[in-house]
Amino acid sequence: MYLVRPVDFADLPALERLAQQAGIGITNFPANRDRLNDKIASSRRSFQTDVVQPGDESYLFVLIDTSTDDIVGCCGIDAMVGVDTPFYSYRIDEVVHASPQLQIHNRIPALFLCHDYSGTSRLMALVVDKAHQNQTAMSLLSKARLLFIARYPERFTKRLFVELRGESDKHGYSAFWDALGKHFFSMDFQKADYLSGVTNKHFIADLMPRYPIYVPTLPENAQDVIGVIHEDSSQSADILMDEGFEFRGYIDIFDAGPTIEARTESLTTIATQKTGKALTLTETSKGAMHIISAGHLENFRVTAAPAEYQTAGLGLEQTTQERLAISSGHKIQWAKL
Repeated sequence: MYLVRPVDFADLPALERLAQQAGIGITNFPANRDRLNDKIASSRRSFQTDVVQPGDESYLFVLIDTSTDDIVGCCGIDAMVGVDTPFYSYRIDEVVHASPQLQIHNRIPALFLCHDYSGTSRLMALVVDKAHQNQTAMSLLSKARLLFIARYPERFTKRLFVELRGESDKHGYSAFWDALGKHFFSMDFQKADYLSGVTNKHFIADLMPRYPIYVPTLPENAQDVIGVIHEDSSQSADILMDEGFEFRGYIDIFDAGPTIEARTESLTTIATQKTGKALTLTETSKGAMHIISAGHLENFRVTAAPAEYQTAGLGLEQTTQERLAISSGHKIQWAKL
């Protein structure tokens, strides 16, 4: 079975391995030891900080295979992006060109550089070892973040968004970047993606074109990947879309991957989660699979297990309670998986 918990410094080698395996295109989880160490430090500070409203906090979680105690995945939440520097996206909109004299009226799609998501909470960096990319592990890791947000709503904004990885190949070639970004940054996609993950974002504002980009002027292969999800991210995207996230016409400025968003309170896991007491089942549970959390902030733990709803709380097997380091009567939080 699996357990999700906050990251610790001892997890750094495992995070390095996962970042290397994730490859190109996951900007907020770079394969850089110093940057990953900074992310761990930031996460630990955030869990230990008293928060009354969201700021620059960042929370990082790891997924553990409890049969081996190996770290096999990670995910994170930024409480608010764009605190120090604007968070840039392309907004897809239409520009109208009309000539009454010629009776021509054209609506042409265009990309507008914007920072509409600045000041918004972001789900980020969901990476799972290939050997553990099953539905239970992927859903648990993705939804564990939502239980944390539901538990501590004051730490996050009323809107959430997620950047989904766009199309690029294993060699780092992105048709969208090759057609657009490369001409302004004078570097390949792999280097730009890496720099975005390990440095501040000022260079984006300095180099990106300020005027709308007319989509029909791009090569056809670049147009074809706008808003397309990388095949390696399709499973995690499906989980998020099932939660209630939607595409609203924003894409990543590097690989044109879609950005999806939702009102925090409307997401299925957050809207349906419950709190109560852990109760002990004397027999093997025949109940549905649930995600169950316990513990406060840096002791927050989440697992997936069969459970049975009862009037006084949620019935759990003894092994599930041991995994969460709780006993009967402890306060827990749960939602159906």
